[in-house]
Amino acid sequence: MQKLRILILAFCLLLFASKSMATHYRAGEITYRQIELTIYEITAITYTDPRNTGADRPEIDIDFGDKTSASVARVNGTGEIVNTDPNNIIKKNIYKTTHTYPGPGMYLISMLDQNRIAGIRNIYDGRSVDIAFYVESYLNIVAGFGFNQSPILLLPPIDIGCKFKVFKHNPAAYDPDGDSLSFTLIPPKQAKGQDVPFYVTPFYSDTFTLDQTNGQVTWSTPLVSGPYNIAIKIQEFRKGVLIGFVVRDMQIFINDNCVNNPPKLSIVNDTCIEVNQLLRKTISATDIDPGQFITLQAYGGPFVQSNKPATMSPNPGYGMSPVASIFNWTPSCNAIRYRPHQAVFRATDNHPFDPLSDISYWNIKVIAPAPKNVQISQDSNGFNLSWRKDSCNLAYGYKIYRRIDSSYWKHANCETGVPEYTGFTLLDTTYGVDNVKYFDNQFGKGLSPLIRYCYIVTAMYPPRSENGIIIYSEESESYASEEVCDLILRTKPIITKVSVESTSTTAGKIRVNWLNPEQIDTVDQYPPPYRAQIQRAVLGENNFQNVGPSFNYNQFANLKEESILDSLINTISNIYNYKIQFFYTKNNQEKLLEESIIAGSVYLSNYNSDKSIRLSWSPDVPWKNNEAIIYRKNQSNIFDSIGFSKTLEYLDAGLVNGKTYCYKIQTKGNYNLSFYPNLITNFSQEICGSPLDTIKPCPPILLIDTPCNNLNSLKVILNWSYPSDCTNDLVNYKIYWKPNKKENWTLLATVAANITSYTDERENLKLTIAGCYAVTSVDSFNNESSFGNEKCIDNCPFYILPNVFSPDNEDDINKLFKPFPYRFINKIDLTIYNRWGQEVFKTTNPEINWNGKDLESGIECSEGVYYYICDVYESYLEGEKKRTIRGSIQIIR
Repeated sequence: MQKLRILILAFCLLLFASKSMATHYRAGEITYRQIELTIYEITAITYTDPRNTGADRPEIDIDFGDKTSASVARVNGTGEIVNTDPNNIIKKNIYKTTHTYPGPGMYLISMLDQNRIAGIRNIYDGRSVDIAFYVESYLNIVAGFGFNQSPILLLPPIDIGCKFKVFKHNPAAYDPDGDSLSFTLIPPKQAKGQDVPFYVTPFYSDTFTLDQTNGQVTWSTPLVSGPYNIAIKIQEFRKGVLIGFVVRDMQIFINDNCVNNPPKLSIVNDTCIEVNQLLRKTISATDIDPGQFITLQAYGGPFVQSNKPATMSPNPGYGMSPVASIFNWTPSCNAIRYRPHQAVFRATDNHPFDPLSDISYWNIKVIAPAPKNVQISQDSNGFNLSWRKDSCNLAYGYKIYRRIDSSYWKHANCETGVPEYTGFTLLDTTYGVDNVKYFDNQFGKGLSPLIRYCYIVTAMYPPRSENGIIIYSEESESYASEEVCDLILRTKPIITKVSVESTSTTAGKIRVNWLNPEQIDTVDQYPPPYRAQIQRAVLGENNFQNVGPSFNYNQFANLKEESILDSLINTISNIYNYKIQFFYTKNNQEKLLEESIIAGSVYLSNYNSDKSIRLSWSPDVPWKNNEAIIYRKNQSNIFDSIGFSKTLEYLDAGLVNGKTYCYKIQTKGNYNLSFYPNLITNFSQEICGSPLDTIKPCPPILLIDTPCNNLNSLKVILNWSYPSDCTNDLVNYKIYWKPNKKENWTLLATVAANITSYTDERENLKLTIAGCYAVTSVDSFNNESSFGNEKCIDNCPFYILPNVFSPDNEDDINKLFKPFPYRFINKIDLTIYNRWGQEVFKTTNPEINWNGKDLESGIECSEGVYYYICDVYESYLEGEKKRTIRGSIQIIR
């Protein structure tokens, strides 16, 4: 016995020693970098307390998330001591390996080890010595998304603050691929899917916050001294897809009774800089405590660029308050990206006992240069545009924007692309860095004379990592070029009117006016006589046919503005396009000189709604329409103007449902007023419509009374009321049901609008009442409301077995073993055993009805206690569930 006691004591001492030696983890994280298609470099960095030498880890186990793991060796020797304070000594350990993944997929990389340091204030009531240390990173390998590297955290996960002093920390996260980063505070973990027990946010007087956009932690202010641990999840998104995250488990040590104050960094406003341009800024810090020296350090993306990184001079800055360093950065073309680069500055004083810091960040967006030397020249019925090739030689294409007349717009400092408010619209895109020419002839339709067209060009840049590798994130757009404008010479006919004068299916009429050419070589190239011919085609067809007679001119001086009335056409159903062909005669042969730009008739459409009619139109014409006058027939059957629109639609409201209203519109526009000052007006065809109610009524307010509230009921009772502030032309209600949220609705009943209740007594309710109900409203126009009042009720089964019965009872009471009155049970699986474990009865019938006889032999079972196991199957909204009942039953004879 004495030997046994000694062995137990020795084992306990060994267990205690092992446990105490393992109390060393402070902080850590796992990062990864893609090397080849499926090969990744995995790096785990931990910060430990090295005073327990038995807890040192030359190797750690890393789970790669693909059902494989490996023991990974430390690569920085025996570790690096980064803080020699005897009360807070810290060692940095770096473990690195490579791993080949099987292919695209989602992988959770993790490490777990015992244990954390003791006394962490916000974990397990300070008993953190018993809690494991666990960190994880998520890797989502997406086919076609390009290479990926996890965010790099440039500031270590160990920091120091003081009680009652504002504490700030920034991980200085940098994504080399330019992916979008998001920061979230989460509880530290002790294992996969397991948060540390009893975690609380560090104790604060005002706030403890994390900026989700840049990772800045602000603790205002710590109340209790000691070590604290928090975890920051840094997620990276590409094209809106989560492609990875890193969880940093970091430690903050709050000192007690500090007499020191932290230094204060100067505020720097976010900015933008064009590539190859110098950005210079003085970064300074001050300290109100006299005699202290300040160290000013810089971290972040600008300082780790492989080409032309930013610098600080001096680096680090050091001196008595105030201290300053000059930030200099002339970013290279590889720094162009959609997301800004973040520079993080840290100022730390040299207090002998409680050194404190201030941290601030600076967002710098690097923008590509605008295309230079944009040129414009006319070529027949369009413009040739050209510009100088992208100076970075990295653009994958160019965007061409166009508007009518000049905007006189110049981009602001951080304004890329061409904003919508400028009036420019994207005309087209060219692809390839050398594709620096574009011909605009309105995609083959030709540009209209008398219109001044203006253009702007921008360059498009593919997302790329800082080492130049193209990835698949958000593309970036350069600054806008200088605006160029020009006017097409009048070398062709110009249509000035296409106006409907009569609406009919067979006798419709459209007036067409046009100008003949004004600038042609009448002597050598295009001598007279001349002929103008109008042609017409229905929209959607390209079979232009001659309309009316030709217009002949013996000499150029006879050319003038012409007009024709096109008759006997269907202006109710068709939109008509017109063009003018102009011919000259040379060597006794007539030849086509030019065609006008096609101009179409104004076609009016209507959409009938509740007490309103919405009119819309979309004329295809070479001039600029500025507004439309809306006409409606009045009670005298005469068209009268009722309003105007500067868009392509008009809503006529306040009408009477079922009444007929007739409309037409007149568009008003112009060419460039300097060259053609006349107002251009055109009428549409006439159109009629009748408002009708298409507005859905409101869903009623639904209440449900279930049998769960009444043990003697098997009915589900629905009651509803219709909202008083909704339109009330209801004709009936429809009652729907479905077994769960995922299934489709089944119509149970339709009741009149004066009925506001319904009782569901279907036979299947005896098995389960689980399901969803909805009641819809239907109005006199057969509009049905939404299912906005859907309510789901779950099952409330009841099944209890007695503990005694008397098979020989002469009054037939309690002669059978069966359940008390039950409800909502699908089935059971019951087995009854005697005290020796032998099976005596078995059934799946919820009624049971056992008469006390052995199921096999039919012999009456003796008095005594028997045991049962009963699996009860019940239906719920989530599906069928099994509930097991165990108990005993006594037979009394």
